[in-house]
Amino acid sequence: MTLKLRLNLIITALLLVVMFAGAYLSLNNARQNAHAEVVSAEKLVLYLFDTAILNDPNLAQRKLATNGFHLQQLKHMRHLKIELIDSMGKVIDSNQTQDGQTFQNEAPAWFERLLNQLTEQWEPSVRKLEYQGIILGELVITPDPTYEYAEKWKQITDLLTLVLIFFVLVNLMVMWAVSQALKPTNKILDALNELENGNLAARLPAFKLPELSRIGEKFNRMVEKLQLSILQNHKLTQQLITLQEEERKNLARELHDEFGQCLTAINTDASVISKVADKKYPELKESAIAISQLSKHLIDMVSGLLQQLRPGILDELGLALALQDLVDTWKSRHKNIACEIKISGINEDLSEAISVAIYRLVQESLTNVARHAEASKVNIEVFKLTQSGKDGLQVMVKDNGKGFLAEQSSGFGLPGMRERVEGLGGSFNIQSSNGTEINAWIAIKPY
Repeated sequence: MTLKLRLNLIITALLLVVMFAGAYLSLNNARQNAHAEVVSAEKLVLYLFDTAILNDPNLAQRKLATNGFHLQQLKHMRHLKIELIDSMGKVIDSNQTQDGQTFQNEAPAWFERLLNQLTEQWEPSVRKLEYQGIILGELVITPDPTYEYAEKWKQITDLLTLVLIFFVLVNLMVMWAVSQALKPTNKILDALNELENGNLAARLPAFKLPELSRIGEKFNRMVEKLQLSILQNHKLTQQLITLQEEERKNLARELHDEFGQCLTAINTDASVISKVADKKYPELKESAIAISQLSKHLIDMVSGLLQQLRPGILDELGLALALQDLVDTWKSRHKNIACEIKISGINEDLSEAISVAIYRLVQESLTNVARHAEASKVNIEVFKLTQSGKDGLQVMVKDNGKGFLAEQSSGFGLPGMRERVEGLGGSFNIQSSNGTEINAWIAIKPY
């Protein structure tokens, strides 16, 4: 549940409580006021009638005989129903109109029933009309609170309308205020997403709200420290990789200069022994041939190790030709897998670290294709690409093999690839669904 919705629900609940409480108080007040108004009007009419009779005892006889009360003139006496009834029980005059209503009823029936249930029952007041001890008729005054109910209904509906308008306006104002207050959170989320995607340049602006401003300051300091820490780790990783390459270079030199020369000498001596034994010691010829074949095999093994430890062709021909030679050699060993490479935008003044990193990346990727992918085709592209204002080289290796699960990636040399690339300030991404696709970008000038 969002904060805006939660606040609106709380305010709505409070306003509904206030509305119901106000409606109850208004209803109770309407009941009391209606009762007071009707009783007051009834007492006034009775008082005036009694006063008139006392002042003129013959008034009742004359008025009744001539229908001279003219009760229709009292039709605006809204709270009372006044009827003149003769001795036969017939209504001969009333203040009611012909349809029984003196005004347009505006209150709904349920509202009248509710007030009638809450109010004590209305009893009509009767005044006997006598002349010389003979009852000529009676004047019946019945309280009629209908108009008062309609008036109170209008007051209550007007009040509730104002409350409803106030309720809507308050909710709209709260939604607007909360939206304005939370608008900076979108910037915070965007910055967090950028940070999650590896953009360490993400920063938050200064916010007007003190609470959000402190969050922004803390976030910016955290990113700066994280950026510094990652930069230090990358430099350390690069130093370790450089040391590793130096060790490989030294080891390759030792193997080439010492072990390789010794094997060459052994092979030469075995050939000489084989020729001499052919004439003088035939029984030694077979052993000499075996030694020669074994030395050739060891020479091939050493050549392969030298290629793995330190590709000399990288120093001799440069990255582009070294990659082409790597692919050609790999294709000759894996004739059942089609392999194509496209190279563009590579300058020969690349640093040794970048050249070695790209070479190792392609080399390790081809090794994984041969060992694990079960692919029939692999495409390699190396081209120049500018990202975030920095020139770099993009390396893409894609095969149509079976792919692999994320938890299996540690066995494919991928962590080492990622360390090499990120150690040079680059980015490394791998996708494995329909085949495997490796994308790496390395800045030409990392730092």
